[in-house]
Amino acid sequence: MAGFITFICIVAGTTMLFRFLRKREMEAFREADMSAFEDLKLVREKKLIDRVALKGQAAIAANSNVVSLPASETSQPIQPVFTLKKALFDEVHRLFYECLEKVVGNKYRIFVDVPLEDFVRVRQEKTGERILRGRKLSFLVCNKKSMTLVCGIQLRGSGSDFDRQFHFVKELFSQIEKPLIDFPMINNISQEEIREKLHKVLEESPLSRSCPKCSREMMMRKAVKGKNAGKSFWVCTEFPSCNGIARIGRFS
Repeated sequence: MAGFITFICIVAGTTMLFRFLRKREMEAFREADMSAFEDLKLVREKKLIDRVALKGQAAIAANSNVVSLPASETSQPIQPVFTLKKALFDEVHRLFYECLEKVVGNKYRIFVDVPLEDFVRVRQEKTGERILRGRKLSFLVCNKKSMTLVCGIQLRGSGSDFDRQFHFVKELFSQIEKPLIDFPMINNISQEEIREKLHKVLEESPLSRSCPKCSREMMMRKAVKGKNAGKSFWVCTEFPSCNGIARIGRFS
């Protein structure tokens, strides 16, 4: 009997010990599991906050049309987009303009790369805008005082595109009844060549002359002494810095 009671006590004690140990194990598991869950919860909340912040930044950028740059790019200076050319025109147009200015003198104004629609009107306005759009005249010579068109000058390049452009401009000037003079698009055209072609167009009137040396305007003067006393002459307005002198009726 005593042995049975001892056996019962051992079994009961063992059972209580196992229950106690199991309870401690479950408590430890719960504590560890809750700790991991809390860490996971914090991570999920942080990701959610970051996602909301990114959406907010994207909405602000879309409304303000501002593109955000990386810190490495914003810290660097922005390179300039535009730079100034060394000269206003290309070499061919610049050299031709210098010679043309000396030939026509100060009685005319010269305009460069003039859009045709600036001085030509088309009857069919809608179609005319499309026809003239993008087409230009190399040089336009106008009367200095009245600003009326005297003639057009076109520099002709080589190729079918230049030919089509020139024939179009030639037909246009034929219809507006104004002279059009063409020169090859080269940079060694002399003043003599330009003067020869422009002679008839810029024919001098009886009341005015251009100096044969500097192409500036001349004025009539009558000699009051010397062997030419009483005779009239054309004298350059820049005299005596320019000694351009011409007899009335012919150049010296």
